[in-house]
Amino acid sequence: MLGFRTARILLSRRALSRRHLSTEAPPAPRPMPKDETGDDFRPSWVYLGSRLVSWVVIPGTGLYSIFFYDFGDHEHVFQPVRRWGADTVNGFFSLSSSEKRLQLEDASTPQFSDSETTA
Repeated sequence: MLGFRTARILLSRRALSRRHLSTEAPPAPRPMPKDETGDDFRPSWVYLGSRLVSWVVIPGTGLYSIFFYDFGDHEHVFQPVRRWGADTVNGFFSLSSSEKRLQLEDASTPQFSDSETTA
């Protein structure tokens, strides 16, 4: 008999919907009066500056971690991108095959100084 009574108490609606801390609904938020516009003490350039800084810092951190951060000597996920970047930079600072050929042709032709051409 005791088990049946305990189950009936636990399963009753009143036991399941009991509010332990309050018997009232929370108060609704008050609307802001129209004369108070929520003035902020910070100047307006702070918002623009913080947005610009976030647009610079976040991609800068990503690029630094991809191209420069030391992950160790083992192969990692950024190695192909680093190799591509190194090849691109080396290609930018080195001569192409046609430019090397032109350089060799210029080196093989004799160069005259100004004193030899005027004499």
